[in-house]
Amino acid sequence: MGKALRAILLSVIIGFVFFSAAFPQTLEQLLEERKAEKEAEAGPRITPLGIKEEEKPEIPLGIPVTPEKTAFDRKIDPSEYTLGPGDEFTIYLWGQLDTPTTLTVNPEGRLLVPYVGPMEISGMVLAEAKELIIQRVKERYPGVDVSVELSNLRKFRLFIAGQITRPGSYTAYAVDRAFDVIETAGGLTSEKAERPASHASRRNIKIYRQNGEILTIDLDRFLKLGDLKANPYVKMGDVIYIPFGRESVAILGPVNAPGNYEFKSGEGLRDLIELAGGLQSSAQLTGVEVIRFEEDGKTRKCISIDLHSILEEKGNPGEQFSLEPDDQIFIRRVPEWHIKRLTRLDGEVKYPGLYVIEEGKTTLSQIIEKAGGFTEDALLDKAEVIRWEARETPDPEFERLRIMAAVQGGLQEMTRQEYGYFKIKSREKRGIMSVDFRRLFVEGDLSEDIVLKHGDLITIPRRWETIAVSGQVKRPGLIPYEAGKGPDFYIEQAGGYSWNANKGWTRVIKGKTGLWLKPKKVKRLEPGDAICVPENPRRDWWQLARDTSTILGQLATFIIVAQAVTGL
Repeated sequence: MGKALRAILLSVIIGFVFFSAAFPQTLEQLLEERKAEKEAEAGPRITPLGIKEEEKPEIPLGIPVTPEKTAFDRKIDPSEYTLGPGDEFTIYLWGQLDTPTTLTVNPEGRLLVPYVGPMEISGMVLAEAKELIIQRVKERYPGVDVSVELSNLRKFRLFIAGQITRPGSYTAYAVDRAFDVIETAGGLTSEKAERPASHASRRNIKIYRQNGEILTIDLDRFLKLGDLKANPYVKMGDVIYIPFGRESVAILGPVNAPGNYEFKSGEGLRDLIELAGGLQSSAQLTGVEVIRFEEDGKTRKCISIDLHSILEEKGNPGEQFSLEPDDQIFIRRVPEWHIKRLTRLDGEVKYPGLYVIEEGKTTLSQIIEKAGGFTEDALLDKAEVIRWEARETPDPEFERLRIMAAVQGGLQEMTRQEYGYFKIKSREKRGIMSVDFRRLFVEGDLSEDIVLKHGDLITIPRRWETIAVSGQVKRPGLIPYEAGKGPDFYIEQAGGYSWNANKGWTRVIKGKTGLWLKPKKVKRLEPGDAICVPENPRRDWWQLARDTSTILGQLATFIIVAQAVTGL
């Protein structure tokens, strides 16, 4: 028996070792495997939300998920906010009980409070509903303090139709205004089309309410003036309708935004002036004209209005002056209202800049005195006054000649007088006044003291102390000025004439007047003068010899023929 028992035990051990080698699993692993088999047989696991585990969406790590929030333009007014399905309340109980409860108004408009019962609150304003809820809860729990808060706003559907880019139904909150929904729907059609056949109304948009109420949206008053009454809140079931814009009125003159505006029934002239940005300070309140069509649609009449009583803050509302379609309002300016008359002084004075003048009275010397006088480097010989209004005045004759000169051969078609006028005007600095600053400020000649006008420009250049020598000299450029010296001195300082200089056509150009003079007529030069030495014209001597021989041959032939004819 002992041998037999040992044999049996040995065979069991060998079998266990063989089994373990073939299936290397622990007991715990076998139990887990069995558990998984049972769960598979039972089907997929359902979470409390009713979603299969394998269908649950995976949210990437590091990306926060925040609930949608509503933007408010002001706090909710309990006396105005109207409740409806979807509004959410939080009811706080403390005392014997201490617990918050969150409840939502159901689609039938009821709020079901546990152990208290349903309450019909849809259509109530928030203040009334809170009072009702507190009363009913305290009836059920006499020793409990109650607080009721609106914790979330409802969403609802409304409809938008007419001249809108994307008509249809839209989701909105109770704090949304009409403009928000219009923008969500893509805006008005006339704002998107490049060439609209007709424009959508901006001031006569309608909201049709389920209770039969009709409101008007005025986008111009809202966007231009910030009038929130013209942009009301929307409600569940609203129908917003944008019609075509048809009739208009016009206001012209000194208002901040003149132009055409859509006509709105019941609107007065004061409302239109406000919409146009108000009157400018230069507006003349008397003698305002309203041009209006008669009943026949053809004849027009002019109505004169005094705006003083219309614009008074506490004026009689009947004096608003009601507008009619196609009215045209013309407001005049007060003549010469607050005209700012200025002159500009540039250059070598102590205080250059803009100066106020009195038209017809302020003189040149008075402005120079206000500017602190001239600096030591002021060049009075080239100082000038440019009258801007004369500079802007057209010269029809010069323009005619300028156009003629631009055409090929136009200069040859000018008469001698026309060419002379054109040449003078081409060199002339337009608008320059004939004033000799040296005679006025050095010699005291008051006849040169001109009266200034608005827009005059006074320029006092800096003393140059040089003479410009250009053209056919050996070293052209600026030569330092030396008092009492004539043209020959400065030409010599520039190295003398070059080999191809045309000495006979050398000219001195006076800096003060712009005149071209022969050197012999100028005894001494002044700072700012210039000397121009032109080049000798190039000649083709071979062609000149050929032409000369041809002419001589023709002359000899003519003499021979003449002798033969006369018998000499």
